Amino acid sequence: MANDGVKIARRGFLKLAAAGAAAGAAAAPERAEAFGLAQAKDGLAPDREVPTYCELCFWNCGVVARARKNRVLALKGHPAYPNANGKLCGRGQAGAGFVVDEDRLKYPMIRTGSRGEGKFRRAGWSEAYGVIADGFSRIKARYGAEALALFYHGSGGPLLRQMLVAYGSPNYAGPSYAQCKGARNVGYKLTFGEKIVSPEPIDLERTRCMVLFGSHLGENAHNSQVQEFVKARARGASLVVLDPRLSTVASKADVWLPIRPGYDTAVILAWLHLLVKERTYDAAFVKAHTVGLDALAAHVAPFTPEWAAERAGVPAARIVDAYRLMVNAMPAVAVHPGRHTAWYGEADTQRARAQAILTALLGAWWRPGGIYRTEKMSVPDYPTPDFPDLPKNVDEAAGRFPFEEEVTTNGIRDATRTGKPYPVKGWLVHGTNLIQSMPGVRETVDAIRNLDLLVVCDVLPTEITQYADVLLPEDTYLERWDDLSIGFTKTPYVGLRQPVVQSPHDTRPAWRIAKELGARLGVGDFFPWATFEDYLSVRLAGAGLSLDQLRKDGIALAPRKTPLYLADGEPFHFHTPSGKIELHSQQLADKGFAPLPTCEGPPLPPAGRFRLLYGRSPLHTFGRTQNNPILADLEPTNALWMSPADAAALGLEDGTPVLVQNDKGSETGPLPLKVTDRQADGAVYMVHGFGHWSRRLHRARGQGGDDTAVIDDYAVDPISGSTGMRTQLVTVRRAERTVA
Repeated sequence: MANDGVKIARRGFLKLAAAGAAAGAAAAPERAEAFGLAQAKDGLAPDREVPTYCELCFWNCGVVARARKNRVLALKGHPAYPNANGKLCGRGQAGAGFVVDEDRLKYPMIRTGSRGEGKFRRAGWSEAYGVIADGFSRIKARYGAEALALFYHGSGGPLLRQMLVAYGSPNYAGPSYAQCKGARNVGYKLTFGEKIVSPEPIDLERTRCMVLFGSHLGENAHNSQVQEFVKARARGASLVVLDPRLSTVASKADVWLPIRPGYDTAVILAWLHLLVKERTYDAAFVKAHTVGLDALAAHVAPFTPEWAAERAGVPAARIVDAYRLMVNAMPAVAVHPGRHTAWYGEADTQRARAQAILTALLGAWWRPGGIYRTEKMSVPDYPTPDFPDLPKNVDEAAGRFPFEEEVTTNGIRDATRTGKPYPVKGWLVHGTNLIQSMPGVRETVDAIRNLDLLVVCDVLPTEITQYADVLLPEDTYLERWDDLSIGFTKTPYVGLRQPVVQSPHDTRPAWRIAKELGARLGVGDFFPWATFEDYLSVRLAGAGLSLDQLRKDGIALAPRKTPLYLADGEPFHFHTPSGKIELHSQQLADKGFAPLPTCEGPPLPPAGRFRLLYGRSPLHTFGRTQNNPILADLEPTNALWMSPADAAALGLEDGTPVLVQNDKGSETGPLPLKVTDRQADGAVYMVHGFGHWSRRLHRARGQGGDDTAVIDDYAVDPISGSTGMRTQLVTVRRAERTVA
C-alpha cells in the first residue's frame, strides 16, 4: 500500500527504520561525514571569496564564501552585515552541504504513479513548463485565475508571486504568517499602528532588562540577536523568562517562571495590575502617547499576582520579583514580541496585545533599550505593466479574519478541500514542505486530492514533493542570483545574493522559473529583463547604487533618515484610528472581540495525556536541514522530553524508544525519551522538523518524531487567522523493540 504520509503503520515503520539502520551500518564511513565534508582533501587555498547572504533561515545573514573552482570550501560571516557581525551559526556554516547532497532534486520530473507514491519520470524544462501552462490555463478558463494559489517561503517566492498576481490570482500565502507570526503582527498593529518586522527590532545593545515569552533564544540560533543577548547579560542586563520548559535561555534567567502552558497572559495582566496600582508606569510617555488608560486600569484591577499565580502555577512572589526587575530598568526594557506565536488561537492575539500594552506602560516603545524604530532602505521596484484588478482572496470572500495581514495558508487549504467560498484547483508550492509546516496533515492531503494540478519547486525531495504532478528543481542559494535583501536593522542596508558556484545539475533559480513560466502563461511582459543582472542593476540604480560595487562588497549601508528613538516630549501621530497607542482597542470591540487582553487558558490535560510542545534546534531550520550531510551527522534525530514524575507514572526510563499518538490515531516515532527536570509535568516537548518519511531523503528518513504528524487538534484565531498548534494532547507509550 502506498504511504500517503498521513499515518505510517507502526510495524511497517519499525521495519522501515530497522532496514534503514542496517543499510546505514553497512555503508558506514570510516570517519564522520561532517568532518570529511568540512575538510578540503587537497588543502589548497581558495581562488576567490564571494560575498552573498544565507538562506537557511529568515535572518538572511551576510556570508563570505571561500571557493575554489566549483567547490565551496568554507562559509564565514560577513563582517559588514548587521545581522551577522562576522559570524554564522552552526547551520549557516553547513550551507555547502546542500550543494553536494546527492539526494537533492536534479532535474524536472513529471508524476507517473498516484499522488503520494513518489514515482516520477525525468522531463525537460520545456515539457515541464508546457504541462504547467496547459494545466493553469484549463483551471483559469473553468474556474477563474483565483482558483490558482501559491504557497511560498524564501527569497525566490516574491517573483513567483508576481507571476501569479499578473496572471490574476490574489491567493498567495506563506506558512510564516498563519503558522508563525500572524497573531503577533496583528496584536502589535492594533496597539501601535504597525506590525513587528523580522528580525525583531529589540534594542539589546542598550537594554537593562529582557523579557521573553517562550522564545527559545539560542536554540533558534537567530545570529545577531544571540550575540547581542550575550553582550547584554555580560553588561549586567537582567533577564525574565516565561516558559514551561527550562530552555537554554531560561537557564540563564534571573527569574524563570515555569508557567502552565497557555497562561503567559495571566502573568502579564498581573504586571499591568501592579504598574497601574503602584503608579510605576511611565506616566509622561503614557499621557503623551496612549489612549485607554482608565479602561485598562479598571480591567486589570482584579488581576493580582495571587490571581495569576493560581492560574499560571508559579509563586506570586516570583511574579512580583520579575515586575521589580522591569520597573528598575524602565524604559530600557526589551519585551521580546516573539517569532513563532501560533499557540492557542485567539488567545495568541490577546497575548500579543498584552505584551504590546506592557511595552507601552513601561515607556519602552521606540525608546533606548526597548523597541527601536525601524527604517527600510528605499530601493525602487523594477518597472512593470499595471497589475490586473484582483478578485477577493479566499479569506476575504469567506468574510473571516477581519484583521489578517496576509492570506492564510489554512484559508487556501480549506477552500481547496471544500470548494468554499470558491474552488481552488491548482497549487504552486515553492520552498515549503506543507506536510510538516501546517497542522492537520489529513486536511492537507485531502486538499491535494481535490487539485487538478500540483506543482512543487524545491531543492530537496521533501514530503510535499511526493504528491507533485510536476517537480521543478531549484538551485541552492549558493548557486543562484536572488532578489535583494533589504534589511530592517538599526542601520538600513541592501544585500546581494550572487552565485558562488554553478549547479552540477539541471536546476534553475526561482527568478528564471518565474520569467520563463510567466512567458508561457502570457505574462512575460512583467519580466522584461534579459538577465537577472539587468534586473538588479535597474533596481540598484534607482537607489544610487552600482551592481559592480555590490558584487565586490556584498552589502551597501545607508544613513538613517528617521530617528532611531522617539525623543522625550516629541509629538507623534501613530497609524491607529486615534493617532495614539491604543491600550483599549475600539477596532476589536467593533468586530465583537475583547478590546482589552483576556486570559482563559487551556484546561489541564487529564491523567495519562500530555500537552505537546515543540521548538527549535540551533543546528536545524524547521524540517529543511535534517538531510544536510554535515548537520545530519552532528544531530541525526530528536528526542521527547518528559518530566521524571510523568515518566515514572508510565514506567518509562531515560532513553526508552517511545511513540507519540493523538486521539485520532495519528502516531509518530520511535524517538528516544529524554527524562529531565527541565520539563514540567503534564507536557512533553520535541524539536520540530524530524520524522521525515519521504523515500528520497536517505539520511533524514525514519529519524525521530514529527510533531506536525500528530497535531490534528488546532485552534484558528478568528482575529488574525493564525493557527494555534499547542492545543494538541497526546499519549506516549513504549515502542516495540522487536518486529514480527
